Amino acid sequence: MNTGQMALTIAAFMLLGIVMLNFRSANFQNSTVLEGNEYTQRAVAIGRSLIEEMSRKPFDAAMNSKKVVRLSDLTSCGPGWGEVYPHFNDLDDYHRSEFYSPEAGVTPGSETPSCLHDTWGYTVRVRVEYVSPSNPDLTSTSRTFTKRVMLWISNEFSEDTVTMSYIAAY
Repeated sequence: MNTGQMALTIAAFMLLGIVMLNFRSANFQNSTVLEGNEYTQRAVAIGRSLIEEMSRKPFDAAMNSKKVVRLSDLTSCGPGWGEVYPHFNDLDDYHRSEFYSPEAGVTPGSETPSCLHDTWGYTVRVRVEYVSPSNPDLTSTSRTFTKRVMLWISNEFSEDTVTMSYIAAY
């Protein structure tokens, strides 16, 4: 092998090394993005499941005992005295609730929604508020026949927080 061939061989190995390093770096970035997507998809599934659970509840506790409800009959948002999850009797009892994935190796209790049972590191924060029926983005200072449910789902292993909302109207 002469000097020219040796130089070409060394240059080829250097070029191969550079390509391998770039490929490894791109592959590492792709796996980070894929893991982030996995956490986000799971957060969306948790949020949808919790919204589905909440939407099965009556709009307001006043509807549990009355057939005809006036605005003045509606209760304030938040759980009533002694109400704790999972024994909420209406949609707005979820207001200011926070739910957490169970610790590793801990069997989840009834205080943990079933959508969080097989998860790790998730936190769900809930806010329920009366909103203007004509503009559900506008929080109402008075009671209306429209409520907005907001969920923030985060994971300790991801920087992203998934925000979901649901409008309930009577």
